[in-house]
Amino acid sequence: MSEAMPQSDPSVYRLGRGPALVAVGAFLIAAGLLVFAGFLLAGDTPVRIAATAVVGVLALGSVAMAARFAWRPPMLIRLDAEGFTVGRPRARAAWKQVEDVAIESGFLVLSGDDTARIELRLLEPADRRRLAREVYDRLNTAYGYRRFA
Repeated sequence: MSEAMPQSDPSVYRLGRGPALVAVGAFLIAAGLLVFAGFLLAGDTPVRIAATAVVGVLALGSVAMAARFAWRPPMLIRLDAEGFTVGRPRARAAWKQVEDVAIESGFLVLSGDDTARIELRLLEPADRRRLAREVYDRLNTAYGYRRFA
């Protein structure tokens, strides 16, 4: 039987490579379309110059977001000794506030005062089972439950 993970260190589960690369591709396509629109808008009137500048800034922002998703994908959930934090939509709760945990239709659902849903397909396949195990272990620790020896 596997041992429980150490509960003192926080664990962060981020968007998996597949969904992150889809987002990178979408941001780069948007940047390309914005650059194309910038060339179409280019001209010598002040309005066209301003529009081209705005489109250029949007294209740079899109490239920056693509780089962010490529090098550091967004956090889906963070687990620590006190509780958990879900990235989007933003939710935070202590372990003692969790009343029920279930895996329903591909979502890890943490119910209590509020309900937090984490879409498991957005995680790396190896992290899905590890996340579920760690949630259960942290809940058991918070409530003082131990495994039979």
